[in-house]
Amino acid sequence: MGSEASARSAGPAPTVRASRPLSKLPPGPGMAARDVAAHQLGRIHSATVEIVAQQGYKALKVRDVVRYAEVSTRAFYELFGSKEDCFLQTYDLISRRASQRIIAAQASEPDWRKRPELALEEFVQGVGRKPRDARLALVEAYAAGIASLERAWRTERVFGAMLAEALARTPSGVVVPPLVIEGIVSGVIHVARDRLLTDKMTQLESESVELVGWSLGLADPLVIELMRLDHQLRRPDAALEPPVTLPAADELSSSKIADRALILKVTAEMAAEKGYAQLTAPRVRATARVSRSKFEAYFDGIEDCYLNAVDQYAGEAFARAAHAQSTAQSEAGGVYRAIVALCEHVAADPFLARVCLDNDFPASVDGANSRRNLVAALTDLLMNGLPAMSPTMCEASMGALWSLFHHHIIRNRAMHSQVSATLGYIVLAPTIGASAALAAIRAEQEQ
Repeated sequence: MGSEASARSAGPAPTVRASRPLSKLPPGPGMAARDVAAHQLGRIHSATVEIVAQQGYKALKVRDVVRYAEVSTRAFYELFGSKEDCFLQTYDLISRRASQRIIAAQASEPDWRKRPELALEEFVQGVGRKPRDARLALVEAYAAGIASLERAWRTERVFGAMLAEALARTPSGVVVPPLVIEGIVSGVIHVARDRLLTDKMTQLESESVELVGWSLGLADPLVIELMRLDHQLRRPDAALEPPVTLPAADELSSSKIADRALILKVTAEMAAEKGYAQLTAPRVRATARVSRSKFEAYFDGIEDCYLNAVDQYAGEAFARAAHAQSTAQSEAGGVYRAIVALCEHVAADPFLARVCLDNDFPASVDGANSRRNLVAALTDLLMNGLPAMSPTMCEASMGALWSLFHHHIIRNRAMHSQVSATLGYIVLAPTIGASAALAAIRAEQEQ
């Protein structure tokens, strides 16, 4: 095991505002090697949390961790194989401790009605008590690579299983479908993540009651019917047919269709195959066979071109959803029809599927605004005409909707006809109640 005194000092430690929870061991004998290693391990985990919370995973470096933790590089590599391994083990520790606190929070509660409530409250309040841990687990873990993302999804499933078990232990034995449980967990995490990113942790504490109410409102005994409705076949509807594809790029170039439409189509096709990061204006111009002057007459660079393509393709998807919505028997039924249309449209559109799958927006103010505007447009489309609910509950519903859409439609497009009822229920139930939401979905399927 590396010596406590051999930590390298090739440069200043990273700037970290918080005080260190563990101090360096005093020199001299008296502690077993195993205890020294455990102390070093704790300091490294603490250092990783502090650095990642303030600088992000991408900025995390082994040399910064060992400086901040005051251990040697040798000691670090005796405990971890790499920076990623250190991050993942730190994440596992945070996740394990959070799970233990959630279990303990409800373990001694004799009132069955309060157990699910206590589990949810502990999760939300735990974020507030340890915001740096939460930042690593709820923000950075989702952007630190495939291994980390899979761990984050696994933790979501564990939390969901604990919630489902708490609900099933009630005298009425509420069996909540896995998709709804997943939606509840995703909605709560979505709100918590936003408060972490916007530094509004005080607001999250005051919102915990609303989030608990939103969650338990979805866990109605009637919700078991969704398992049938999600697989219920509907008659084909012209409003929900797959999008009409435009002519191929070489056909467009010889037609009278505007150069702008051709450029956007080529941009979408190239981005669908390789993603935004691989796009360049020269490549788009060459493929579309347009001059630089023509390209620059319409767009201020490749980012502007790409975001215009996103707007155009998303606009077509929303237009189809709005048309489907207008054919419904009721406003609530229209929400369900709009969701079905969106699911089918995006599942059939490689470009939109790529944008949604990879959250493929430019890392710029305009890119962030484009994504925000699309979310706002979707919210307006689905919530228009429904009874008002609090912004927090609306945010949770939209977060749950996006997560289920991402996991079960974008990643497996064949699933689009098997989750639409649940997506509609998650939007509708918090506003009109579980019974009315299920009745509206059922009516549209039987039409």
